Amino acid sequence: MSPTTVFGRIGQSAFRSLILSAANNRRIQAMADRHGLEAGADRFVAGETLVDAMRVIERLRDDGMRTYVIALGEAIHSRQGAAAAADLYEQLIPDVAARGPGTTFSIKLTHLGIELDRDLALGHARRIISRAAEHAAFVRLDMEHSAVVDDTLAIYRALRSDGLDNTGIVLQAYLHRSLDDLIGLLPLEPNVRVVKGAYLEPPGVALQRKSHVDVAYNQLARTALSHAKFTAVATHDAQAIRAAAAVAQRTGADFEFQMLYGVRYALAQQMVARGHAVRICVPFGKDWFVYFTRRLAERPSNVLFLARNLGRR
Repeated sequence: MSPTTVFGRIGQSAFRSLILSAANNRRIQAMADRHGLEAGADRFVAGETLVDAMRVIERLRDDGMRTYVIALGEAIHSRQGAAAAADLYEQLIPDVAARGPGTTFSIKLTHLGIELDRDLALGHARRIISRAAEHAAFVRLDMEHSAVVDDTLAIYRALRSDGLDNTGIVLQAYLHRSLDDLIGLLPLEPNVRVVKGAYLEPPGVALQRKSHVDVAYNQLARTALSHAKFTAVATHDAQAIRAAAAVAQRTGADFEFQMLYGVRYALAQQMVARGHAVRICVPFGKDWFVYFTRRLAERPSNVLFLARNLGRR
């Protein structure tokens, strides 16, 4: 039975729960560590090293794509681990910047210890973004599960109060709160990325049906394109792309489309050919498994792709 058939029988929410639960299964993670990149995870992950990531970045640039880099890792619960993640970015940013301008960066605050201590994560983020400013580089704070949204927004506001304008934020359309969060940020003239959302959240926190998320996404993107300083429209949905392009044309918004490495690249190429700016996420690092499970949870065809590759081993 194909993953698509299973998806149809058990429903979207149950399917996503099943796949995302694997992220916390040590046995599955150990097996993935042995075989995952070779078996198909490299479709979505650039590799384990910066050298791997730069190879992908150069290929994407040749195709007319913009890029942003994220060093994979999250849910750090030790001060030493958070400091190591911050050190990695401090070394990474000048290295990437030296190889050509235009690549931006994304950081997860759970990678910097936000679940341990918000001020700890703020200090690390301030250090990273200050370092980026020295190289005329931009760093976006990613948005994660709902328990850290308030602290993430507080850190973004603190960084902007420090005069660090080379940073942006992400808002997830499936969270009930996100439109209000965007409206509250507008006085800061934010650079905002609008996404649908990829974490498991209960009904009281997030929309559960895809059709409802699609409506919320279009509303959030429309508001950002009408009022934010810059909007990154992050989607692989052709209908949402058309809707956003129409709004941007009407409002004169400063914006770009953003997509994930390994997902609907032919569509990204078509968009570039039409004159749109498209930025591709280039994730790399040894801690790729949780990121990869989210990609599997988004589309049944991704599970089928992995199963076929594993079957060839």
